[in-house]
Amino acid sequence: MAHHEIDRSFTYNSWNREFPSRLSIESGDTVRIEMNDASDGQVHAEMSVEEYKLIDRTKIHALTGPISVAGAEPGDQLKIEILKYEHEGWAWTSIVPGLGLLDEDFTEPYLHIWKLDGDKTYSMPGLTLDLDPFCGIIGVQREEAGEFATRPPGPFGGNMDVKHLVAGSTLHLPVFVEGAGLCAGDCHATQGDGEVCINGMEAPMTVTFKVTLVKDKPLEAPYILTPGQLISPRYTEKPFHAFVESAVDPREACKQVVRRAIKYLMERVGLSREQAYVTCSVVLDLKVSQLVNVPTTTITGYLPEAIFNESV
Repeated sequence: MAHHEIDRSFTYNSWNREFPSRLSIESGDTVRIEMNDASDGQVHAEMSVEEYKLIDRTKIHALTGPISVAGAEPGDQLKIEILKYEHEGWAWTSIVPGLGLLDEDFTEPYLHIWKLDGDKTYSMPGLTLDLDPFCGIIGVQREEAGEFATRPPGPFGGNMDVKHLVAGSTLHLPVFVEGAGLCAGDCHATQGDGEVCINGMEAPMTVTFKVTLVKDKPLEAPYILTPGQLISPRYTEKPFHAFVESAVDPREACKQVVRRAIKYLMERVGLSREQAYVTCSVVLDLKVSQLVNVPTTTITGYLPEAIFNESV
C-alpha cells in the first residue's frame, strides 16, 4: 500500500467524466489532498467586502482531482476513510444577496474572516466556537456525459455539506465511470446543520484519505459511517437553546427559527444582524422534529450555551 500526494496547483470547478485523472492509485492506498477554499483561492485572509464583491463566482467549489482508482468500474463502490484534516489558520463566511435561507432579509454583501487557533476560533465577539473540519464536497464523476455545476449534490456525492464527514468517518460512494474519478474540495472548518447563510467556515485545507475499492457491490447513494459523537464534546457540557417553529412549508419554519436565533445572539452578546446570521450558519443545527402531523412540519434549531464566553 502506497502513499500519494496531490497538490492544488490545478483545480476544476465542475463535474465532467471526461476530465483526465491527475493521479492514479491502487485500492488500499492513502492520499493527501491539498484543497483551495470554496472561492478557488480568490478570497484571502485580509480581504475587504468591497474586494469580495468582485470575485469570479464561476470559480466557486474548487475540486482537487480527479483521482483514478485502479480496477474501479460501474457497480463497484469506494470506501473512503477520512484520516486527517489540516487547516491553514483562517477561514471566511459571507452573505451574498439573493442566496441563502434568509435571502429576503439580507440585501447587502458581507464578509467575515475567522482566525483559526488550533481547534477553536475566537473571531466572533463574545463567542468561542469549536472547529470540526470536514469536506463539503467529496464525490466521484457522474454517470451522465457532459459538464455539470458543482452546487447540486447527487448519488455520486458531491456538494453534500454533511458536517459529519470529519476525521474518523468513512464514506462509501457508488462508482459510475471507469476509475471512479474521485475529487474533493470545499472544506469547512466547522458548520451548522443547514449552512443557512450560504457558507460554513470556508477554508483552504489538506485532507488525508485511505481509499479502498469494494468490487461488485452496487450502492444507490452515499453512505457514511461516522463516530457516535455527532457534536463537539465541549458543547454537551452545557444546555442548548432550542428554537421551535411549525409550518406547512418546512422552509418557512426554518426561516422563523433562524430569525429567532439571530435576535437572541444580537440581544445576548451585541452582535450585528450580519454577525448573528453568519454565526447561525456555522453553529446552529436545524433538525426536523416531526413530520407526522400532516401537513405541518416542526423544525427545531439548537444553539449551544457553551459557545458563549459568559453564562446567562
